[in-house]
Amino acid sequence: MRPFVQHFQLDWTFFGLQPKDRIKIHQTIFDLIYHGNGGFSWNDVYNLPVPIRRFYINMITKYLQDKFKAENDYIKKNTPKKPRK
Repeated sequence: MRPFVQHFQLDWTFFGLQPKDRIKIHQTIFDLIYHGNGGFSWNDVYNLPVPIRRFYINMITKYLQDKFKAENDYIKKNTPKKPRK
């Protein structure tokens, strides 16, 4: 019987994620859980397919940008203007 010989010298990160990618993934998970207002659990978000996770992140981002713009427009509209001298 021949001993097993590994023919390919692959780095340990070949099939996995880089350590720098883990921070991005966990930031995305946190954002979905926090801004999802209890609609997502950690396991749900972690096991979501990446395209669906990106879809939800994009929807939350768009919602927050629209909300910020509406608040700024309201403030500009209702702030009294100083008369010019």
